Amino acid sequence: MTDTAMLVHQEPGIALGLLQAHSPREVVTVASEIARALAAVIEDRRLYVTLSGRRYVKCEGWTTLGAMCGVMPCEVALEEHDGIFTAVVELRRIADGGVIARASAECGAPDELSTSGKPTWSSRPRYARRSMALTRATAKACRLAFSWILVLAKFEPTPAEEMSGADEGDPVPPRAAPQATVRRVEGAGLISKAQQKRFFAIAQAQGWTTPALKDWLQGYGYTTSSQIPVGEYDRLIKALEVPEGPADGDAA
Repeated sequence: MTDTAMLVHQEPGIALGLLQAHSPREVVTVASEIARALAAVIEDRRLYVTLSGRRYVKCEGWTTLGAMCGVMPCEVALEEHDGIFTAVVELRRIADGGVIARASAECGAPDELSTSGKPTWSSRPRYARRSMALTRATAKACRLAFSWILVLAKFEPTPAEEMSGADEGDPVPPRAAPQATVRRVEGAGLISKAQQKRFFAIAQAQGWTTPALKDWLQGYGYTTSSQIPVGEYDRLIKALEVPEGPADGDAA
């Protein structure tokens, strides 16, 4: 035998940024832990929009997931042709700069329409179109690498920025009121017709769509605004005024 000792260094069988594992089962275990922590951040900071009852995570939520996994987005290219910006973004490991995902996205096409058929981005300022192209490319790169973790966190695997109507979409409903709170006001007087009209007017001014407003009320235990107790009225008005940007459609 020789005096030479061989040192064997075994790398993890699966590695994606900080997510490292030796078996598929361990991958799911580690990813599930990340998903739980991520879901708490997304819920607390309202980093999602609701469309047709489904929750789509904003770019900030996707980049939070990337940071949890030890990767960061880097702008690679950005071009403009006829007012349409096309951006390319890579996801790179913070530890060594290795590229784990790459995606491109555009913003400013005239055929990009809102749910009401109106142009959404082609008429907006140049800086806004440029920024949104980068935002979409960033979210898309994160989706290519980590959409499976978003599913574990119980959100849709498509970024909000890729969804038609997300820009003017349903405001994210505040968390549902605990049932104990609803029960405490049962039997109290209900709001008047005038208060109902004011409620609708505020909802319309804030850009709430009819389905979103109905879903939001159901989260508090009410089918219609006529069921709102007087004691809950002011609190719900404050909760209703979520600055998420206008949406097309009438509140009801």
